[in-house]
Amino acid sequence: MVKKYNEEFKHDALKLASEIGVRQAGEKLNVSTKTLYAWQRAERLAHGIALKGLRPGESVEEGLRRLEKEMDELREANMILKKALGFMAGR
Repeated sequence: MVKKYNEEFKHDALKLASEIGVRQAGEKLNVSTKTLYAWQRAERLAHGIALKGLRPGESVEEGLRRLEKEMDELREANMILKKALGFMAGR
């Protein structure tokens, strides 16, 4: 069942979550932590605050491409280190 919450309740819930933590606020208000995190994210986006992991002025798509490229580079470096470890252990 989907519950509908008014804006005042959301505002008060987010304020409580910032004071006592999301998990405790969710338990106290009988709202899932997933819902509270979604409200926090929507609030940040509405105020123009960048999402975690994005650089200032970077779109979500640009950030995703940058992070995927970074992940590929780290995987390659990890593979090289594993091969070097195997080489050194074989001596």
